[in-house]
Amino acid sequence: MIALDRINSIYSENRHARPKYRRLYNTIAQCVESEFVGPGEMMPSERELAQKLGISRVTVRKAFSELFENGILDRKHGSGTFVSRPIEKSVSSVSSFSEDMTQNRLTPSSKVISIQRLEPDAHLALIFGLDPGLKVTEIQRVRMANGFAIAFEVVIVPGKVLPDPRKIGQSLYNDMAQMGLRPVSAVQKIKAASANKVQASMLDIDEGTAILHIERHGLVESGMIVEYTNSYYRSDSYEFVTRSTV
Repeated sequence: MIALDRINSIYSENRHARPKYRRLYNTIAQCVESEFVGPGEMMPSERELAQKLGISRVTVRKAFSELFENGILDRKHGSGTFVSRPIEKSVSSVSSFSEDMTQNRLTPSSKVISIQRLEPDAHLALIFGLDPGLKVTEIQRVRMANGFAIAFEVVIVPGKVLPDPRKIGQSLYNDMAQMGLRPVSAVQKIKAASANKVQASMLDIDEGTAILHIERHGLVESGMIVEYTNSYYRSDSYEFVTRSTV
């Protein structure tokens, strides 16, 4: 495992640090800070670290405990331990989740929970300016980076945007681009929220955990809204960044 070799190399250089758990803590923090171990990368297990570094699992566990507490590492139930350094997302540009992950050197993937055609309620009909009888498509999916959940997403688009929703690919924006209906601008509302039971289950977090809720209206060049999305992001994995000039 590459991460294990990197950690062993830095741990050897930090031989004068004491006590041993602090030496390991400093080593892993240094590896993360310098990106020797990248965001979202899986960490070696307690057993692997103990064997490789010649220390006890109690020492590893104590170092991990402080790394979890300080937000440097994150334990995913049933999956392992990962670097939890937040992913940056610019709010000043319109980009897809897949593009954001690629920009952050992560591998994007999705798990589709449901796809269904719906009769729009009055709120949705008003958002999209739909005539009576026209339907919308709702897509619920979990968005992942390097294999673990980052966001739970509920996307609603007019029926004409996705004539055959069974054929959606990895990037919905790419599918929309093929129809000439990829958003070129967006209005977004970002607010803090607490995960409900469904969101917590999708994101592998405890119910009530702080999350980021983003409500998004995507518009094409003409100003027509073609996307209404509610996304729920793990707040320990995502940071929204805005850049301004004078």
